[in-house]
Amino acid sequence: MKEKLIIKIRFNTNYKPDDGSKEWRVLVNGFENFCNHVTINCPSKTSKDFIEGVGDKWHITCEATSIEYIKDEKLTTDSAILFKEIVLH
Repeated sequence: MKEKLIIKIRFNTNYKPDDGSKEWRVLVNGFENFCNHVTINCPSKTSKDFIEGVGDKWHITCEATSIEYIKDEKLTTDSAILFKEIVLH
């Protein structure tokens, strides 16, 4: 059986349409990624989570068995955390 990945999705409050930033903040087992679109094909629920140094944040929380990262062709450099889309399975 594959290990479950804990995914937490929330709107990126630093998003600005004109600066190339991404709308969604996606935490995968605590590691942060950003993307324009998230497709959820796995069990999900809403949650309120305490973030140290930040306070309470509200997420869509998912348990995925795999993740597909779709590259943003508009980016001029390769980025390990910026994507066009993240698909959760």
